[in-house]
Amino acid sequence: MKQTLYLCIDDTDELGYPKSTGMLAEMIANYISQHFAPCTFIGRHQLLLDERIDYTSHNSSMSFSTQVEKSALPDIIRFAEDLLLKESAPSAEAGFCAVFEDEIKNVQQIIQFGLRAKNEVIEKAEALAVAEKNHIYLKPLTNEGRGVIGALAGLGLRLTGEDGRVKGKAKPPKPLMSVAEILDAKLCDRVLDEDFNPIDRTAMVQFKDKIKLVIKHHQAVLLAKQNDDGIFMTFDIDTLRAF
Repeated sequence: MKQTLYLCIDDTDELGYPKSTGMLAEMIANYISQHFAPCTFIGRHQLLLDERIDYTSHNSSMSFSTQVEKSALPDIIRFAEDLLLKESAPSAEAGFCAVFEDEIKNVQQIIQFGLRAKNEVIEKAEALAVAEKNHIYLKPLTNEGRGVIGALAGLGLRLTGEDGRVKGKAKPPKPLMSVAEILDAKLCDRVLDEDFNPIDRTAMVQFKDKIKLVIKHHQAVLLAKQNDDGIFMTFDIDTLRAF
């Protein structure tokens, strides 16, 4: 019987390094999709920016989930860890997290850990202790492995279904589309206004640039705000940084 498996990685790169954490998460997701089952979109979770934290440029972690048999986990862990050990930057402190949702002892504790990591400095020892208590596989992989803090935090934030941006951008087929056209083209899961209410399928949406989605209600969501002419305008990247 297939179960929901969450995976999250953090701190795999350095300034100027050609392979970002998001790229490595995508490589792991591609492996799982090819050998076991499709994966969800990859989410980017913004954590605390503080001079006491050693991060590359943004201090964000990457998460995704999939539905697999529990017997698949050893192969997935083996591939992910081999990849991160091989492809992480020399100075990176990569951390890797994996857990089946039904095995987490206290989901709310993990969610609270993630929310705290957006606002306060947390030590590696606490992350490892919380993971062990909750039956979560959390592994420091390179150097000091402080990326386990962000990896566990990313898991908690992904479990909320209300945090982060979807990795990557997509170019819309045309600059003006109805909500129905957007959904039929599978450009996102839902189209919501600035108050996170659904926009009518007949409403028109004007794209300012490439499509950038956020995570709301566990879905990949396009946000738009209605202008004086009744047209909904998509949010620019600066506005979406709040996610």
